[in-house]
Amino acid sequence: MRGTPASTLLPLAPLAAVLAGAVCYPALVLTWYGLSRDGLPSAANLWLVLADPDTWRVLRNTLYVATWTTALAGALGTVLAFLVARTNLPGRSVFQGVLILPYLVPPFIGAMAWLYVLGPTGLVNQAWMALSGSSDPVVWIYGSGGIVFAMTLYKYPIAYLTVLAGLERVDPALEEAARSAGASPWRTARDVTVPLVAPGIAAGMTLVFLSAMAEFGTPAILGFPARYFVLATKIYATVLDFDRPYNLHLAAALSLLLVLVAGGVLALQRWWFRGRGFALITGPGRAPVIPLGAARGWLGAAMAVFVLLTSALPLGAVVLTALTRAYGRPLTVDNLGLENFRLILFQIPAVWRAVRNSLVLAAAAATICVALALAVAYLQQRVRLRGGTILETLVTLPFAVPGTVLALAIVLAFLRPVFGLQLYNTLWIILIAYVARFLALALRPVAAALLQLHPALEEAARASGASLWRSLADVTVPLLRSGLLAAWVLAAVPALTELTLSVILWSAGNETIGVMAFNLHEEGKVLLSAALATVIVAVSLGAHVLGRYLAGVPAPRDA
Repeated sequence: MRGTPASTLLPLAPLAAVLAGAVCYPALVLTWYGLSRDGLPSAANLWLVLADPDTWRVLRNTLYVATWTTALAGALGTVLAFLVARTNLPGRSVFQGVLILPYLVPPFIGAMAWLYVLGPTGLVNQAWMALSGSSDPVVWIYGSGGIVFAMTLYKYPIAYLTVLAGLERVDPALEEAARSAGASPWRTARDVTVPLVAPGIAAGMTLVFLSAMAEFGTPAILGFPARYFVLATKIYATVLDFDRPYNLHLAAALSLLLVLVAGGVLALQRWWFRGRGFALITGPGRAPVIPLGAARGWLGAAMAVFVLLTSALPLGAVVLTALTRAYGRPLTVDNLGLENFRLILFQIPAVWRAVRNSLVLAAAAATICVALALAVAYLQQRVRLRGGTILETLVTLPFAVPGTVLALAIVLAFLRPVFGLQLYNTLWIILIAYVARFLALALRPVAAALLQLHPALEEAARASGASLWRSLADVTVPLLRSGLLAAWVLAAVPALTELTLSVILWSAGNETIGVMAFNLHEEGKVLLSAALATVIVAVSLGAHVLGRYLAGVPAPRDA
């Protein structure tokens, strides 16, 4: 930074303040809580946690559901990406877009959706009992099997998108060379394409594993009734166990255990691919397409059925449940209406308060995230700031650690007033968590847009006498407008429907829409929670289409 004008480093000041207050300080406080008691260093919390047989049972549960979800979602996402990108599957351009639909639905809403389909009073069990005369359900979705099933169907798009991106970067010349040498299409795929895209497959499965391990909503909705806990829900239950001595210290120790497992997985992935080279530079031409032959029509039909069963059916069940007057009664015309939407939208003041809070939090968090992302990208690409890797790590860290851990760290950091400011039990503490969590999402499109903008335009403005801030306001920001808007939507959408952070940080009067839907469900108000879930899904899908439009990419196709 030597020789850098002081005005150029001004963006560093608010950025440093946010990273110090929302990332470094909470991380240190969380570690201190886990390793101390009564203000003194102590390993008692760790020993108590490690000596508790329930901790190991919960850890086994966590690894069990995360491993099975990774295996199933990883295999499913890889096969779907390969079919869409490398075969002559009919309608593959349409499938390429609709296959990401489950990713746009908040996971806890997805769990609720499958509960309406396969739950004890869901559509399938209702039909079974009506046809067979049995009083017992034929499908039981609570517990580990239901959690793995729901998480697989809502996390396979992570692997699908990662593998798809890897396939698009494979040099077509390598596959064409194998075909020219006499290899069959499937032999080329097995010996050339799959090994080249292996890093993408591994990266996708790692992301699925970390996401499944940190998931709160699905294990909470499908695990609590069966008293099946994973680490994320165990931490949540420990935080709320106010009668247990040192409950926050024990929750912090459990969080350190969860971070340790996540870090071990990331280290294992890096070790596995260390020093290995892969030819993933896109070359001219198009990758050869594998003909499916007589199976083409069948596979196209199977793909359509898969999309209907995994996307349309659960979302349709949510809407149908929201329209039902009496849950559990036969779905006749007399039992359908808009009563639940009327109650949700006009009769429950807390719902409007939650909607208002979520809108304000999402808009504020997204705006702050975009401003900070622009500062980070500018410092990295224009100033060439030393320590850019550390800066990027600090920005990425809150998104990489489980949301439950981040929420607990924020609670512990701001449990007491900081510099005389009381943030606990206010919306401000949720806003801090959202900014820390979603800054990484905003950084990617902003950095990409700034990379495409040649610095000569800003240099011309500075040479004409414009100050740094004037050149930013008059040249850089207008030219980055589409990228900034896309980043704003990318941060705002998950913030609008967020649950994992909010469910630990909310307080009376400061509910969010995700917390409201979760609480309605936990209180047994199934129809009202379904109506609110319908609104959340509509907002989430609408925001996605808006984001694609602002980014200049036609919806619904994705890559």
